[in-house]
Amino acid sequence: MPMPHLTENGRRRGLFAVSLVTLVQGVAAGVAALATRGLFEAMQAGSPLPPGLLAALIGSGLVIAGARVLSRLMGERLGQSYALDIRLALFDHASGMPASAVAKRRSGYMSLRFVGDMTAFRNWLGKGLPRLIAAVVMIPTACTVLWLLEPRFALVVAPLFAVMLVTLAIAGPKLEPLHRRLRARRARIAAEMAERMPLAPELDRIGRRPTELRQLRKRTEKMIHAALHRLFWAEMLKALPDAVAGVAACAVIVTGAQTGTSSGTIAGALAAIGLVLTPLRDLASVWNFRAAYLAARKKCLAALAREQRETGQGDTRLPHSPLSVVIQNLPTSEGTTISLNIPAGETCALPCAPGDADVLFAALCGLEPVPRDHITLSGLCLTDLSRGSLRRGVHRLTSTPVVLKGSLRRNLTLGLLNRPSEAKLEKAAQTAGLSALMDRIGGLDGALSEGGRDLSAANRSALSLARILLGKPQLVLLEDGVWHLEQTAHDALAAHLGTAGATILRHPVLAKADTEGPRAA
Repeated sequence: MPMPHLTENGRRRGLFAVSLVTLVQGVAAGVAALATRGLFEAMQAGSPLPPGLLAALIGSGLVIAGARVLSRLMGERLGQSYALDIRLALFDHASGMPASAVAKRRSGYMSLRFVGDMTAFRNWLGKGLPRLIAAVVMIPTACTVLWLLEPRFALVVAPLFAVMLVTLAIAGPKLEPLHRRLRARRARIAAEMAERMPLAPELDRIGRRPTELRQLRKRTEKMIHAALHRLFWAEMLKALPDAVAGVAACAVIVTGAQTGTSSGTIAGALAAIGLVLTPLRDLASVWNFRAAYLAARKKCLAALAREQRETGQGDTRLPHSPLSVVIQNLPTSEGTTISLNIPAGETCALPCAPGDADVLFAALCGLEPVPRDHITLSGLCLTDLSRGSLRRGVHRLTSTPVVLKGSLRRNLTLGLLNRPSEAKLEKAAQTAGLSALMDRIGGLDGALSEGGRDLSAANRSALSLARILLGKPQLVLLEDGVWHLEQTAHDALAAHLGTAGATILRHPVLAKADTEGPRAA
């Protein structure tokens, strides 16, 4: 998947608008410098201060202030728009990755893609490019104003600005490797903390607290060293314009004194240098934003280049009937293959290792890549089926269903296009064995925590069953969720599947339970 372009979705027009606002700011700066010269010359001549020049000076200040605020707001809007496109692209790409590949990524790493890197993308388009535009407009404007005031001022100041720009161009790229190193160390700490914080009591119990604290301190000290190194170079670049502005002001005063230039002209030149000082400082910070952007962009491109599963991406729909399942020479982790032919409406216990059954179940749900024509459902190739058709037709009874933070109602209806009535939702929840949970949390409006951390295995299995009862399954995949169901829930499942005539695949882990005499669905 390609990375969103900087100038897509109206951002090209936005950058052009920022350029126009900055141009207005530059013109106002020139007016302010010329008005300052006129006022100083009037004072030197003992004449009354011209009201027009006073108004011009006040008006130019208001215009500069307004243009600066407006350009920052417009830049922030552009940056937020680009960050939104990056978030959408990353989530869309992750949604198409194999579930096993996403599971291998650390939760801290995944969150950094959506939080840490977004700041770099937002700042580059929201602050970096607008500041670069401002510098491109304001520096030539300042030199032009100096030339209009006194050509010799421009001749002595322009080389100083040129030296500063060359220095920034040479030193600026050195920030990129410093950003990458700081980013890597910061990301490692964030990912490890995201992993260890929920496990802190258990880590303490097994005697890992001193070790973990020692490692955290060591890695944080390395991160601090990298941060200070990066900050040193960034602040040195920011300080360069102040030094150049001081030298330029001195050069203007000395040149004016040597040539007998009026104090009003010198004051106007100093005003022009003062007004361009902020864009010069901003230009120095552009390299900092650019370095952070390039580091984040590299990681984003790597994330968007990861393999897609290419299942559930077709447009073919399943027939409205129980599904036959044909598996032909599907490779397993042990180097063997699986071949099965299960008629529609039949029940089959999978004759394979539990790990291979996990992959097969995930593939039947459209979550894992499958070679073409290795799995067909009612004669239709799995890779040609649509995501919606698989969602409606294939159901999975598991103790680890998807649970999002929010109400029980929301979690019961995940994946349903048409929301059932309140009565139907309550009946399905109660039949599945969620009555006690509903009493505890306050019914369908009760909130569940992120990932269902406040749910027991029995609650999660009952939630998975309730979703099956609310749907019209054509193929049901039975996993360990069966173990946690109450007898009444087993009976309700058997009745529902009998009415639908669904095909049933049983996970190999259920075979052991069968030998021990469990309640079977």
